Amino acid sequence: MPADLLALVGRDHEAAYGERETIAWDLLASALKSLWAETCCLTLLAGAGTRWVKSLLAAKAGLAGALEDDLGRVTSGFPLDAPRGLFPVRNFISAEPSRIPMAAYAVDALKGLGRHVIVIRGWEAEIRSEIIETLGIDEGMVSFCAQREGPSGKVLGHGDAARQSRRLWRDSRFVIANFGGDVNSPLTALASLLAMAKLDESGEKSAGKVGLLLPVARIRNPAYPVILDEEGLPRAFGHNKLGGTAAGPASSPPASGPAAPGIMLSASDSFAYTNVGIRVYKTEILSAAVDEIENSYWRDDIGYSIPGNDPDAHEFALDNVDALLASRGEARILAIANPEELTPAKSFDEIGHFEEAARKVRAEWEKFRSTFPLANHRA
Repeated sequence: MPADLLALVGRDHEAAYGERETIAWDLLASALKSLWAETCCLTLLAGAGTRWVKSLLAAKAGLAGALEDDLGRVTSGFPLDAPRGLFPVRNFISAEPSRIPMAAYAVDALKGLGRHVIVIRGWEAEIRSEIIETLGIDEGMVSFCAQREGPSGKVLGHGDAARQSRRLWRDSRFVIANFGGDVNSPLTALASLLAMAKLDESGEKSAGKVGLLLPVARIRNPAYPVILDEEGLPRAFGHNKLGGTAAGPASSPPASGPAAPGIMLSASDSFAYTNVGIRVYKTEILSAAVDEIENSYWRDDIGYSIPGNDPDAHEFALDNVDALLASRGEARILAIANPEELTPAKSFDEIGHFEEAARKVRAEWEKFRSTFPLANHRA
């Protein structure tokens, strides 16, 4: 492993971004051949979403018959009840077709890193044909799990999605999870998985017990800040939405997880670390955490009642798993992600920002692949 990897996921975390490509190069050169067979890629495909549907409806109404451009035609014909991850955006992955579903970027970021498990809310046939087939992924490497609704008639969060799909990922060594609406970088995903494997390979004596490696980016006033201790280890996560409030700046207190004993963010802090949607878990630790949260906080009549979460939503998020592992000192950050990776399109008016971020993220990946051909094992 790189001599300084242990330091880069701890006390020397601020130096990691400058070593972004070097970390990936060094780890690829010493990668375990069996790693890809031991990894499950868990992608959580969001549904339509109230905010998305409202903005798409307004966009359709605003067309007023003006369908002369490509985006207008696509918008006019896109179903309101389809998951936003299926909305066709500009394709920066390949030359053809000119547009691909938004979620193709998240799926392709994990392509070649292991077998795929995709949690959906319907639309499986369309996801297979428009994403899996378009990306050239072997259908035998893909399993689907339809997330069931909770007692309230609503789905209960991405932690619950992981719980419902656990029979499909429990036999792996690592789970790398992401979300269908994010502009994930294949370089970030690759480097993070390889780093987690090396930390696990090094054993508890040198690395400590690590159940989560979280790639992070440093941005101004993140809505979901990572709170570190004096050793550079994550101890809690700010997540106002999870607590039932609107997303706020980095100065807001964490909505879940214990109080951090070390570095806290204040109103004077302009920049802080935030996750970019990718998480790499040691499977046995993720499985145990999911079981623990289910056994502690699930009720058949209402769903989950997790301290710190919105008491009316009764949801279980992967953020709750992260907070649990961080409170036990079992989480690490790897500060190598680019800010562009945190550009989801949760409403129609954010499509342009998503596409521009995707252009930059994919350009960097293509440059890396041309420089270090071993990265093409994913293709």
